[in-house]
Amino acid sequence: MKKNLFYLFALICSMSLFTACSDDDEAPGNSGVVGEVVGDYKGLMDVYYEDPDLEIAKDMQQKITIKKSSDTSIGLELKNFVITINNTPLPIGDIAVENCPLKVEGDKYLFTGNADLDLIVGKCAVSVEGAINGEAIELIIKVNVDNGSMKVRVEYKGHKMTGNESSEALIKEFKFDSDIIAEQPVINEDKTITFKVAETATDDDLKALKPIITISENATVTPESGVAQDFSGNKVVIYKVTSEDGTTVTEYKVSARKSSDALITSFVFENNPIVAEQPVINEDNTITFKVKASATADDLKALVPTITYSHKATIAPESGVAQDFSDNKHVSYIVTSEDGTVTKKYDVYVSEVVEDRFIYYNFDEPWQPVSDDPSNLDKTWPSPFPVNELASANQGVQALKSMMNYTGDFAMLQETPGYNGSINAVKLQTIKSKGLNAFGIVNAPAITPGTLFTGSFVYSYAAGLSKEGQLGMTHFGRECNKKPILFRGAYKYKKGTNYIDGSKATGAVTGWKPNEWPENLPNEDKGLIIAVLFEVENADDHLDGNNLMDESKHVMRAIVGGNDYISDTNGEWKTFEIPFEKIGAYDPAKQYKLAIVCQSSKDGADFKGAENSTLIVDELEVIGE
Repeated sequence: MKKNLFYLFALICSMSLFTACSDDDEAPGNSGVVGEVVGDYKGLMDVYYEDPDLEIAKDMQQKITIKKSSDTSIGLELKNFVITINNTPLPIGDIAVENCPLKVEGDKYLFTGNADLDLIVGKCAVSVEGAINGEAIELIIKVNVDNGSMKVRVEYKGHKMTGNESSEALIKEFKFDSDIIAEQPVINEDKTITFKVAETATDDDLKALKPIITISENATVTPESGVAQDFSGNKVVIYKVTSEDGTTVTEYKVSARKSSDALITSFVFENNPIVAEQPVINEDNTITFKVKASATADDLKALVPTITYSHKATIAPESGVAQDFSDNKHVSYIVTSEDGTVTKKYDVYVSEVVEDRFIYYNFDEPWQPVSDDPSNLDKTWPSPFPVNELASANQGVQALKSMMNYTGDFAMLQETPGYNGSINAVKLQTIKSKGLNAFGIVNAPAITPGTLFTGSFVYSYAAGLSKEGQLGMTHFGRECNKKPILFRGAYKYKKGTNYIDGSKATGAVTGWKPNEWPENLPNEDKGLIIAVLFEVENADDHLDGNNLMDESKHVMRAIVGGNDYISDTNGEWKTFEIPFEKIGAYDPAKQYKLAIVCQSSKDGADFKGAENSTLIVDELEVIGE
């Protein structure tokens, strides 16, 4: 049916000029009027079905030339005739009909005709009647196909041209008043008109675009200006401009311009814990990112990037597909622009392995000041920041100062400068507290080692009456929500020479007298730096001096020097990097604390150590995952 309709349109447009004109009503004496109707006519043609009445096409631009065939008849001519059906141009060619007689009726010149024709659509009975009244012309053409199987009516109205009409048929300006237009249309030399839309434009937006068109003076354009057209899906909309004199028809092909952009605008690994720093798009078209030291080869083989790139461009490999970035591999991404004219290659790789450091103490922040009031047992000892994480036994030393006549230094002090030229470090020294007493009762330990630890020191006079109570004042541990991997830092150690054994329990009734604790023993003192991960059930759980070294409490641990601990460094700084040793079963669903303990005498929990043994520590850090 569509094919027959197509041929029928061709028939209709040709019938208006190929129809044989009847001689029956030729009136003599018309020779004077033929010259009055000769000329070019320009008008519009409408096509309808009949029975039922249904419009098929409307306002098709049409130019007709009327020539003199004889003193009483005219000829009709149409050059380069083209019609458009469903946006499809149908060229008819040059059409001419001769010797159609005129009939005068008042001010009108009438002509009629009938014909039976064998055409592509079948046998057709065609009737034509027309009238020229002054400058105006009207035609009605009726086509009866195959004895009434299809009836079509064509109506044409036009006017005589002056001869001064312009033959120009140009689009002078083509624009849109719309926020989705990124770049207004450009009229190109090849009669294409292209424009660029925003990346956010939807198909519905592109289907509703209404162009504002400026054309040559008195020319006509189809489709008309201000009528919405569908530019979605890279569709090409054809606009035809017909000149005022009808001799020129210019066709323009209008479409949204395909983008030549081929850029990656965003490259991220979403919610991936092994990525330390998200990728950076560099000017040289490399994309680099940093990963944590805890990342394994399998982790790096499973990285899935989310990529944003130029509108309607294509990318390979695609976004959302896992790539292998292990072993310093480079992954190449190729972006091709929508119009296919531009391709860009991006080289993506790991630029740096970054430690996942979740604990770091460099002691350079200003320390808590020491009170001038020696009787103040709350804030008289030096403390590095953060005071809510780091503690020492200096409060116990302050008790010795205020109640037992101790006049020496604190066991923990600020050391300046620190490691590698840093501002501060922590100095831990073992002090001799042997012989101190209150009213003849020995409560003070033989030695008090300098201690720095994560956690808090909870002083109690009553607890200080026993060895266990004294050791229980150290509440080791801070909350730890990561699995520790490496323990790092710097230290230097100088052993003391007067080794004292104060291991026998002290108390008000039992215990050695101060002078009975052995001194100047041949033992060699060593320092202690240890990190212990242990499980807790609530925030108050902790380890202390009584059970810090109890392996059954350990889940993971790292001991500087291992079983040999820390020996004298002859005044030189040493650095350490120790992996955490697995002792028990680690379960990320459980709660843990991490105790970092630095002590100037490794056996200080047994009150054994050398007077003036000194441990200086700095740059303590823990790497985890």
